[in-house]
Amino acid sequence: MAKTQAGLDFEHEREPIDELNTAEESSSEHEHDPSPGHDSEPGPGHESELSTGNEYDLSPEQKHELSPECEQTGVGSNDQSESEFGSAPVLELVLIRHGHTLWNKEHRYLGSTDLPLLPESKAQLAALRQQPELAGSFWRVYCSDMRRCRETLELIAPALMHYAIYDSRLREMSFGAWEGYTYEQLQHLPQYRDWIDDPAAVTPPDGEAWSVFTGRVEHFVSGLLQAAAAVGLKSSSHAGPLRVLVVTHGGIIRQLLARTMEGRSFHDTTAPLPGTAVTVRLQLP
Repeated sequence: MAKTQAGLDFEHEREPIDELNTAEESSSEHEHDPSPGHDSEPGPGHESELSTGNEYDLSPEQKHELSPECEQTGVGSNDQSESEFGSAPVLELVLIRHGHTLWNKEHRYLGSTDLPLLPESKAQLAALRQQPELAGSFWRVYCSDMRRCRETLELIAPALMHYAIYDSRLREMSFGAWEGYTYEQLQHLPQYRDWIDDPAAVTPPDGEAWSVFTGRVEHFVSGLLQAAAAVGLKSSSHAGPLRVLVVTHGGIIRQLLARTMEGRSFHDTTAPLPGTAVTVRLQLP
């Protein structure tokens, strides 16, 4: 059965990515195999590819060092209490999920296909500029290089467009030959059923292996932590967490949540509603 928790929509537990769902249609129920999948560790064989980062298509301009504080204009100051962090240095990621596309509305698998936002989604996103998570300043701004994320950033935080680094590591998983298809169209394929049961062991035809997907997320996080340490986050002159805005996809957000929430896995986390934020805090060693 389709599953909804606190207004956050995602397919049944065995569906590996929630990009095909829409918030407006989350109340409709579809009959699915209820058996849960397995949350496995990434398999070997891809770590060496990810160690250099050379495969990621960042331009020289996108790799530039941002100023320590990229002030967002027209937004109130950040009044979040820092007492919960104690004295430990903290990197705070504000994760924004992109708005709806046509394939989201039609419940189709959407990963590497580069679709624009729906016109009605643009109006909804523009109305979310004043959400409290966007208040204050950001040390860095990252965005998936897919069109739906670029357009979301432009609508949610136009003043930060100039600072954005468009990073292909933040793309949704590629579903290969299954892109554009629905669960109903694929449910009888044995390979598809095996993939839902164990995405770490089965890869969609011409799609992305689970270990590559999780590996590039980890590569992004580790690089960000190293960069934060390099600018002296541990310095007593820095007050509060170093904040980073990340505009990305539902699957990436779920993986980041699973990485940082003790006892949680990808399959029992949910992404925020399109255009809304969730905050992840990473403590530096």
